Amino acid sequence: MENITALALAVVVSLTFSTIVAVVITEPLRTILHHLCVEGNASAFWVSFTNVMLYITPLLFAVQFANVHSPSVVETLQTAMSSSLFGGFAALTVVGIQISRARPVR
Repeated sequence: MENITALALAVVVSLTFSTIVAVVITEPLRTILHHLCVEGNASAFWVSFTNVMLYITPLLFAVQFANVHSPSVVETLQTAMSSSLFGGFAALTVVGIQISRARPVR
């Protein structure tokens, strides 16, 4: 497998994973942030910001650790998936910690 193909495969895997996570988390996140934020614009910003971070973090890990030196498609997929999952887990951990520390405005 060529290096550019391996990198493209890592990017596709990462973007697919991030899209699934963003679709699943957006509505519950919007609901939680609506209760936490005073103004509606703030919650819309934080939902968008979180979705961007849920794309950037796994993509960063997938590209950084892309297995471009291995000719095996299976090894390239394995590296891309594990890197994307780790990046997604890291991003969701930070989001979860921040939301758990937030207090609703009364």
